[in-house]
Amino acid sequence: MPKIDYEDRFYVALKRITCYMTPAGLRRTSQRPYGLDHAEALEMAYENVIAEAKSALRGYRRKPPALPASPSSLRG
Repeated sequence: MPKIDYEDRFYVALKRITCYMTPAGLRRTSQRPYGLDHAEALEMAYENVIAEAKSALRGYRRKPPALPASPSSLRG
């Protein structure tokens, strides 16, 4: 099974998210191309951002935090 490069997946997801239209842009132009009022277009854009993030994180597991050294090992 090929190793997944999560850093690349995260980078690609963030690049896609940065290409989304700004809230001001949606307010100005959402009616003509999408046929939506700006509130509905903004809600859909928010849902798309969440879906992009979930997709990038799918299958990712954080490494457990390193345990601190035991007090007995610190004594000399």
